[in-house]
Amino acid sequence: MELRERMIGAATALFQAKGLWFTLQEVADALHISKKTIYTLYPSKEALLLDMVDDLFVRIHQEKRSLIATSGPIEARIRSVMIALPEQYQALDLRLLGELDEKYPAVARRVREHLETNWEPTIALLEEGVGKGCIRQVSIPVLRQMVTASIEGFLVNGENGASYADTLAAMMDIIMNGIRRRNDEV
Repeated sequence: MELRERMIGAATALFQAKGLWFTLQEVADALHISKKTIYTLYPSKEALLLDMVDDLFVRIHQEKRSLIATSGPIEARIRSVMIALPEQYQALDLRLLGELDEKYPAVARRVREHLETNWEPTIALLEEGVGKGCIRQVSIPVLRQMVTASIEGFLVNGENGASYADTLAAMMDIIMNGIRRRNDEV
C-alpha cells in the first residue's frame, strides 16, 4: 500500500508540473524504481489517473469533514466546506476536464461522479444554517446543481486566468453574497 501512495504522490507532483503530459517513466524515475514496478500496480496511466482522482476526492471529503466540525459562524463554515481543497492541492490546476474527456474519458467520468456524490455532510450543514436562521431557505437540490455545474464548467473552461482555488472562492462569494450591491459598497 505504501508504494501505491508513493506512486500517487509522485504522479500528482508531476501532474502539477506538467499536466496530463507526464509519463509513467517519469513517475518511476522520481521514485527510483523501474517502470515495470509501476505496471505491477497500474496496468496503464489511466489506471494511475483514476487512483489519483479517487485520492484527491478522499482528501477533499476529509477536509470537508474537518471544516464541518470546526466552530465559528455557520456562513463561514458553509463557504469553506463548499470550496474545500486540501492544502497540498491548492496549486493544482484542475482545469483539465476537457483534455481528460479527449484522452482519458473514464477519468473524466470519475471526476464528474465525485463532484455529484457525497453531498450529505454539506447538505446537513446547509440545513443547519437554515434551521438556525443564518441563511435563507433555498432549494438545496438547485444549489447543489449550480455548484456542481459551475465546478464542472471551471474544469472544462479554465480560461479566466485565475487559479482553480481562486475561481472556487469567487463562485462562493457570489453564491453567499449574491450580485446585488450592498449598502456599504460605493
